[in-house]
Amino acid sequence: MDDDLLFGFVSHLIFSLHLTDWDFLQTYSPYHNIDETADYPPMLITTSTRDDRVHPAHARKMTKKLWDMGKKKDWKVHYYENIEGGHGGAADAKQSAFMTALAYDFMFDTLTKNIQAEE
Repeated sequence: MDDDLLFGFVSHLIFSLHLTDWDFLQTYSPYHNIDETADYPPMLITTSTRDDRVHPAHARKMTKKLWDMGKKKDWKVHYYENIEGGHGGAADAKQSAFMTALAYDFMFDTLTKNIQAEE
């Protein structure tokens, strides 16, 4: 698909959203449903600078919003952006292994801290 055709499709999609469609989208959008009164668990948000399907700005904006809203709370929001890769987050097997290790390390660290806190 060439860039002009893609731009035309995306433009049409964006401008054809009716207000009721936008209202519906906001009901399940994680970005639009962050609750300042909630007690969120630790999060790891990852993206790739070269993602050609979901722009990395979405992950950046979500992280920034959580950081700003959680300043006075104990929200632990971690962010990692791979400068290579694509929609899958990694360009090759080495990067894929790194991203998997990053996720497992985050999960292990989070779970063991919770266990230690309960003891």
